This record gives sequence, structure tokens and C-alpha cells, in this order.
Amino acid sequence: MSFPEVEARIASPGELTAILRETKQCIAQGILRQVRPANAPFALDDLTTVPDDGPWPDYVEAYFEDRQGRQYKLTVETYHGAGGTWGRA
Repeated sequence: MSFPEVEARIASPGELTAILRETKQCIAQGILRQVRPANAPFALDDLTTVPDDGPWPDYVEAYFEDRQGRQYKLTVETYHGAGGTWGRA
């Protein structure tokens, strides 16, 4: 996966692990920064608190911005295994 432009469906635990790792690397490298929109009451404040390999919270929602100001969103419903998405917000 090539961040931050690629949109992706998250359909397995392995895919979530890969996206969490890559997103955290992008944050560490300054490619992305995590933001919290006022209208997102369930958004995480800090994605780095979510373990790469689980156990995960029942629901993961996080927002990011790249250096050009483009916004991205990660949402995953882990409790029922419904999966989620990564893409432009």
C-alpha cells in the first residue's frame, strides 16, 4: 500500500495490521498528522495507542491530514468483523 493517496477496503485482521503499521510510520515520518474533527465524537485522539496486532477496540475511527492539507479517514468495525476503509475524508 502506498500512503497517503490509496483508498483501501480493510477486510481482514492482516490488512488492518498492515494499515495501522503504515499509518503510524507515516505519522512518525511527518507525512501524516492525526487530527480530530469537532464533528467526530468517536474519533481516537492518538492512533499510536492502538496495538498493531490487537486486541483492538470494537471500533476504530481516526482522521489525518497530509502535508498538502488533504484529509484522510480510517474506520474499522472490529467487534463483528465487518471490516472498514482507509481513504479520503
